[in-house]
Amino acid sequence: MRRTKLSEKFSALVIITAVLIVLGFTCELPPRTDRRLHETIGKVLARQALDLTDPAGQIIIITRDTEAFPQPAIDILLASFQKEVRRVRAHISRVQRIQVDPLRPVEVPSGDFFELMRRAPIGCVIVSFLGPPLLSEQQVAQIAPNKPKVVAFCSGASAEMIDLAHLFDNGLLHAAVISRPVASIRAARPQKVPTSFDDLYVSVTASNRAQLRFEAASAF
Repeated sequence: MRRTKLSEKFSALVIITAVLIVLGFTCELPPRTDRRLHETIGKVLARQALDLTDPAGQIIIITRDTEAFPQPAIDILLASFQKEVRRVRAHISRVQRIQVDPLRPVEVPSGDFFELMRRAPIGCVIVSFLGPPLLSEQQVAQIAPNKPKVVAFCSGASAEMIDLAHLFDNGLLHAAVISRPVASIRAARPQKVPTSFDDLYVSVTASNRAQLRFEAASAF
């Protein structure tokens, strides 16, 4: 009887081990979030915003609502941004979370961005983790001349699909962190897997906006 029980336990252990091995080969774990990379993105965006903020100015953040659709990278980025702003004792007046369909391109609905820019107090800086404002000509015409300054995180292919130079020229964008085109990443370091901020992104401001032309050209 004792041998029978031991045999049954051993058989069960073998079956469990076999199942775990099969799952290990057939099931892919979700990719790990690169905490250091997204912390750096948050710090760079914060510094861009702080450079544009008046001493008594306010910072408004637009970000994804990660409660319905969790996205650890955005949560890390936001926490890093807030930490950097608190370090210099600046003021974040509002964090507007927007529910974004994860299957659609990352962008802020034009109506939401328009209302935020139209109602923002003078001297305010809006920081969007979901790309730049994509407004119609009619919406732009309704925004006061002293419209808020805008900092945007332009991830993925958005930097190649949106005319960021036009937004800079029209005062709708003042600083941005943009993804480098895949072609330029491969050309720069073909033998290395890109992992660092400098490998994957570039910080663009009004003073170095010519970098946009270089990045666009390097994509072809």
